[in-house]
Amino acid sequence: MSSDTLAAAKRAGHNAEHHVLDRVDALEPTSGEENWDAVAESALWPSAELPMAGICVVEAGAPVEIKSTMVVGTAAQRRGRFKLREQQHEALVERRGVYLFVVCEPRPDRVPLAMKIVPARSVGGLIDANASWRDELDGRGPKTQLTWTNVFDPAEVE
Repeated sequence: MSSDTLAAAKRAGHNAEHHVLDRVDALEPTSGEENWDAVAESALWPSAELPMAGICVVEAGAPVEIKSTMVVGTAAQRRGRFKLREQQHEALVERRGVYLFVVCEPRPDRVPLAMKIVPARSVGGLIDANASWRDELDGRGPKTQLTWTNVFDPAEVE
Protein backbone atom coordinates (compact mmCIF):
# COMPACT_ATOMS: atom_id res chain seq x y z
CA MET A 1 0.00 0.00 0.00
CA SER A 2 1.50 3.35 -1.00
CA SER A 3 1.97 6.09 1.59
CA ASP A 4 -0.72 8.21 -0.16
CA THR A 5 -3.21 5.33 -0.04
CA LEU A 6 -2.38 4.62 3.61
CA ALA A 7 -2.78 8.31 4.50
CA ALA A 8 -6.18 8.44 2.75
CA ALA A 9 -7.30 5.30 4.58
CA LYS A 10 -6.24 6.77 7.93
CA ARG A 11 -8.12 10.03 7.19
CA ALA A 12 -11.25 8.06 6.27
CA GLY A 13 -11.00 6.04 9.48
CA HIS A 14 -10.61 9.22 11.53
CA ASN A 15 -13.67 10.70 9.77
CA ALA A 16 -15.74 7.66 10.79
CA GLU A 17 -14.47 7.86 14.39
CA HIS A 18 -15.37 11.57 14.51
CA HIS A 19 -18.94 10.81 13.36
CA VAL A 20 -19.30 8.03 15.95
CA LEU A 21 -17.95 10.17 18.80
CA ASP A 22 -20.38 12.95 17.80
CA ARG A 23 -23.34 10.52 17.86
CA VAL A 24 -22.50 8.53 21.01
CA ASP A 25 -22.31 10.99 23.90
CA ALA A 26 -21.20 8.34 26.43
CA LEU A 27 -17.88 7.80 24.61
CA GLU A 28 -14.78 9.78 25.50
CA PRO A 29 -11.89 9.67 23.00
CA THR A 30 -8.57 8.39 24.32
CA SER A 31 -5.22 10.13 23.98
CA GLY A 32 -3.97 7.70 21.34
CA GLU A 33 -1.52 5.96 23.65
CA GLU A 34 -4.02 3.19 24.43
CA ASN A 35 -4.82 0.20 22.23
CA TRP A 36 -8.35 1.54 21.61
CA ASP A 37 -10.08 4.69 20.39
CA ALA A 38 -12.44 5.56 23.24
CA VAL A 39 -13.61 4.71 26.74
CA ALA A 40 -17.22 4.50 27.87
CA GLU A 41 -17.49 7.57 30.10
CA SER A 42 -20.86 6.36 31.34
CA ALA A 43 -22.86 3.18 30.81
CA LEU A 44 -23.99 2.52 27.24
CA TRP A 45 -27.36 0.86 26.64
CA PRO A 46 -28.60 -0.68 23.40
CA SER A 47 -30.72 1.52 21.15
CA ALA A 48 -32.18 1.41 17.67
CA GLU A 49 -29.17 3.38 16.39
CA LEU A 50 -26.61 1.43 18.43
CA PRO A 51 -27.60 -2.22 18.89
CA MET A 52 -25.41 -4.55 20.94
CA ALA A 53 -24.66 -8.17 20.13
CA GLY A 54 -24.39 -10.54 23.07
CA ILE A 55 -24.45 -7.88 25.82
CA CYS A 56 -27.07 -5.64 27.38
CA VAL A 57 -24.85 -2.79 28.63
CA VAL A 58 -21.30 -1.47 28.26
CA GLU A 59 -20.04 -0.45 31.69
CA ALA A 60 -18.42 2.91 32.34
CA GLY A 61 -14.66 2.64 31.94
CA ALA A 62 -14.80 -0.12 29.32
CA PRO A 63 -12.40 0.33 26.39
CA VAL A 64 -14.06 0.77 22.99
CA GLU A 65 -12.25 0.19 19.69
CA ILE A 66 -14.03 1.80 16.74
CA LYS A 67 -13.63 -0.12 13.48
CA SER A 68 -15.15 1.18 10.26
CA THR A 69 -15.46 0.08 6.68
CA MET A 70 -17.36 1.23 3.65
CA VAL A 71 -20.49 -0.61 2.59
CA VAL A 72 -18.86 -1.20 -0.82
CA GLY A 73 -15.10 -1.11 -1.32
CA THR A 74 -14.62 -1.19 -5.08
CA ALA A 75 -16.38 -2.68 -8.08
CA ALA A 76 -14.32 -5.85 -7.56
CA GLN A 77 -14.99 -5.97 -3.79
CA ARG A 78 -18.64 -6.37 -2.86
CA ARG A 79 -18.29 -5.87 0.89
CA GLY A 80 -15.91 -3.73 2.90
CA ARG A 81 -13.70 -5.31 5.55
CA PHE A 82 -12.88 -4.49 9.14
CA LYS A 83 -9.14 -4.75 9.79
CA LEU A 84 -8.16 -5.98 13.25
CA ARG A 85 -4.70 -6.22 14.84
CA GLU A 86 -4.00 -9.25 17.03
CA GLN A 87 -2.12 -7.32 19.75
CA GLN A 88 -4.92 -4.76 20.01
CA HIS A 89 -7.56 -7.50 20.03
CA GLU A 90 -5.83 -9.39 22.85
CA ALA A 91 -5.60 -6.17 24.91
CA LEU A 92 -9.34 -5.57 24.41
CA VAL A 93 -10.18 -9.14 25.45
CA GLU A 94 -7.99 -8.83 28.54
CA ARG A 95 -9.67 -5.54 29.56
CA ARG A 96 -13.17 -6.87 28.69
CA GLY A 97 -13.49 -4.23 25.99
CA VAL A 98 -15.78 -4.00 23.02
CA TYR A 99 -15.61 -3.22 19.33
CA LEU A 100 -17.94 -0.60 17.92
CA PHE A 101 -18.27 -1.66 14.28
CA VAL A 102 -19.41 0.99 11.80
CA VAL A 103 -20.49 0.50 8.18
CA CYS A 104 -20.18 3.80 6.31
CA GLU A 105 -21.26 5.38 3.07
CA PRO A 106 -18.68 4.88 0.29
CA ARG A 107 -17.56 8.52 0.44
CA PRO A 108 -14.50 10.19 1.96
CA ASP A 109 -16.40 11.70 4.90
CA ARG A 110 -17.51 8.17 5.98
CA VAL A 111 -20.99 8.95 7.33
CA PRO A 112 -22.21 5.90 9.32
CA LEU A 113 -25.06 3.82 7.90
CA ALA A 114 -25.12 1.30 10.76
CA MET A 115 -23.31 0.75 14.05
CA LYS A 116 -23.11 -2.24 16.40
CA ILE A 117 -21.24 -2.99 19.62
CA VAL A 118 -19.79 -6.49 20.01
CA PRO A 119 -17.70 -7.78 22.94
CA ALA A 120 -14.08 -8.39 21.92
CA ARG A 121 -14.34 -11.92 23.31
CA SER A 122 -17.22 -12.67 20.89
CA VAL A 123 -15.28 -11.20 17.97
CA GLY A 124 -12.59 -13.80 18.68
CA GLY A 125 -15.18 -16.45 17.71
CA LEU A 126 -15.92 -14.62 14.45
CA ILE A 127 -12.20 -14.56 13.68
CA ASP A 128 -11.80 -18.27 14.41
CA ALA A 129 -14.80 -19.12 12.22
CA ASN A 130 -14.16 -16.76 9.29
CA ALA A 131 -10.54 -15.61 9.22
CA SER A 132 -7.09 -16.12 10.66
CA TRP A 133 -4.28 -13.90 11.91
CA ARG A 134 -1.62 -13.19 9.30
CA ASP A 135 1.63 -11.30 9.64
CA GLU A 136 1.75 -8.50 7.08
CA LEU A 137 5.48 -7.91 7.71
CA ASP A 138 4.81 -4.22 8.35
CA GLY A 139 6.24 -4.33 11.87
CA ARG A 140 2.81 -3.92 13.46
CA GLY A 141 2.14 -7.60 14.10
CA PRO A 142 -0.45 -10.02 12.77
CA LYS A 143 -3.81 -8.77 11.54
CA THR A 144 -7.00 -10.20 10.12
CA GLN A 145 -9.97 -8.95 8.14
CA LEU A 146 -13.69 -9.57 8.60
CA THR A 147 -16.27 -8.57 6.01
CA TRP A 148 -19.00 -6.42 7.48
CA THR A 149 -21.51 -9.21 6.76
CA ASN A 150 -19.73 -11.26 9.47
CA VAL A 151 -21.05 -8.69 11.97
CA PHE A 152 -24.18 -7.21 10.35
CA ASP A 153 -27.14 -8.68 8.54
CA PRO A 154 -27.31 -6.85 5.17
CA ALA A 155 -30.87 -5.74 6.05
CA GLU A 156 -29.40 -3.75 8.97
CA VAL A 157 -27.24 -1.74 6.54
CA GLU A 158 -28.81 -1.59 3.08
